[in-house]
Amino acid sequence: MEGELKHFSHEKHPLILATQLQQDDQKPIHSSVCYGCQKPILEEPTYKCSECNIFLHKTCAELPREMLHHPLHLDHPLKLLPNSPYPKDRSCLCDACRQPWNSFVYHCYRCNFDLDILCAFPQGKLEHPSHEHLLTLVQRIASFACDACGTKEEQQSYICTACTFWIHRSCALLPTINHRKPHQHPLSLAYCFPIEYRRYEIPCDICFKKIPFQNWLYYCGPCRYFVHLKCMTNDRILPKQAWNAWTKGLYTFDVKCALLPSTIDHKAHEHSLVQTYRGDGNKCNSCGNVVRSFLYACEPCGFYLNYECALLPESVNHRWDKHTLPLSFPPFSDRPDEFYCEICEEEIHPRRWHYHCRECDQSFHPRCIPGLGVTRNCNFGRILEFGRHPHPLKLVREGEYRSTCDSCHERMYGNRVFKCETCQFYICIKCVARVADSGKVVGPAKISEWCV
Repeated sequence: MEGELKHFSHEKHPLILATQLQQDDQKPIHSSVCYGCQKPILEEPTYKCSECNIFLHKTCAELPREMLHHPLHLDHPLKLLPNSPYPKDRSCLCDACRQPWNSFVYHCYRCNFDLDILCAFPQGKLEHPSHEHLLTLVQRIASFACDACGTKEEQQSYICTACTFWIHRSCALLPTINHRKPHQHPLSLAYCFPIEYRRYEIPCDICFKKIPFQNWLYYCGPCRYFVHLKCMTNDRILPKQAWNAWTKGLYTFDVKCALLPSTIDHKAHEHSLVQTYRGDGNKCNSCGNVVRSFLYACEPCGFYLNYECALLPESVNHRWDKHTLPLSFPPFSDRPDEFYCEICEEEIHPRRWHYHCRECDQSFHPRCIPGLGVTRNCNFGRILEFGRHPHPLKLVREGEYRSTCDSCHERMYGNRVFKCETCQFYICIKCVARVADSGKVVGPAKISEWCV
């Protein structure tokens, strides 16, 4: 049959030219990748196996089966193989770019020397969308700090002869669209950190380290998911195991915390969360605060929740909205790009949980809703006799606008504080606790011998 090919890499079925196949099947193929070079299928002639739904560029199908004198390996011939020649527990690394490769590869059986087909037939000149000038291939392996990924590795490179731009060859050949499990959406290649997200502190979702604004990265905008280039092929880096002092009896627990279950299931995460201790600190995925104590964790995914956020109710009611407010957590792909809390009027971080009313398009920080967060167990209205102050002090949810602590002078607006309703005297909980820790306490709720 005209346009049909029997190829050594796929002996089960014949391959058919895509132009002929599209006329028969009337299905587009331009959303797929070639199984030989892993590049997207664009406008070039392509073969396809209809039964296996795989594609192979015509140029990849016509590659020579053997190369006798390749410039990077003159000693022995290189054989073209359809995939890695090694066991599954060993990666096939290209000896030119030092990147893992599982597609067509040229292999030397004597030396275990490997070349992916992109390095075996490199482009001498390259027009790259990340740079205004033409880039020239440097086949000699060199060690330098790459302007794309920011790392220093020994491999081939592309250099700009008009300026100082210099990138790894492996970075220059990265696809513009990529995938990484377990994220469910395709990731786009960006040649710098997107400007619209720079005001947020968003680290790499794999290693949790900062991504320099000038470096390339893969990201999913709707989910605010960002990954270093090198982390696309790395396993998630788990935090160091903290010393667990639970067994030594060094902790004091509130009764409610002591009775919490050791494992929970939460709608915000697909796996069960296990109660654990993190003395070295992890950021809570809900509020972003660093937790250096007990929390709920899914270690393989790097997902952490402090007790307060793990126990947030699924929905609440608030006097500022007539509807029930459900708890929302990312990704917010079908929602506006920006959220502002109706109470404090501050912008809500795009990765933080919040309560949102779709009907009224109103959002609220959990901390701004009375009865949630750290104030859920507070006994507001409690009376305290403090030092030589002549009047009793009452615990209130927040100080008035522009009010300050009369001891440390920190602003009390929006914070819990002890207040004298007679003379507008304020003292914050930290200062009360500091005096209590000093031992100058008389009675269960009376602090004396301290003059403010």
